[in-house]
Amino acid sequence: MQSRLPRLLRGFTTFAIALLAVVAIAVVVLAIFLIRGDGEGSTALAVPIQFTIDADAYSLSSDSWGSGEITRASGQAAFDDPALGLAIAASATIVAGIAAAFVALILLRRIFSTMTVGTPFLPENARRIRWLGIMVIGVAVVEQVIDIGLGLLVLGNVSSAGIDIDYRFDLNLAAVFVGLIILALAEVFRHGTALQADSDFTV
Repeated sequence: MQSRLPRLLRGFTTFAIALLAVVAIAVVVLAIFLIRGDGEGSTALAVPIQFTIDADAYSLSSDSWGSGEITRASGQAAFDDPALGLAIAASATIVAGIAAAFVALILLRRIFSTMTVGTPFLPENARRIRWLGIMVIGVAVVEQVIDIGLGLLVLGNVSSAGIDIDYRFDLNLAAVFVGLIILALAEVFRHGTALQADSDFTV
């Protein structure tokens, strides 16, 4: 008896695609309203940063370890009324993430569709899984590059007292690791496809 899991997974991805489409439309509509607005306090923007605190502005001590110092801290710099270009650049990361998720869900749905008919080991599935792995790694790298760009933009336009601001390098290593696992799975599927073809030819 064939498992119902592939059908459930295909149904879930269909629902997720529809939900993501609604979210994408809402984001586009919101962006249009923000761009057409007067820009006076109409939006808020948070940029990931890291910073060094002035050692004279705080104290850090321990009975067991003695005095200490915070050498590097991270957080977000939030602005109530950013420039339009900065807001658009930050919003682009959200749009890119939604687009990548949309493509990934479509690829997953096609993979699950082949599983429902009992033919998962296809060359198309190996390519789809490979693209999923590339997308996961690519999104993590692109997000980091954009974050660095936004951080450098903040450095050039913001002054601070008591702290030294720097951009935050925070590559999502977990996403990169997951992407590598998916790429390995793509190779497994490619090998399985070759074995399936040899088996069908022998029969």
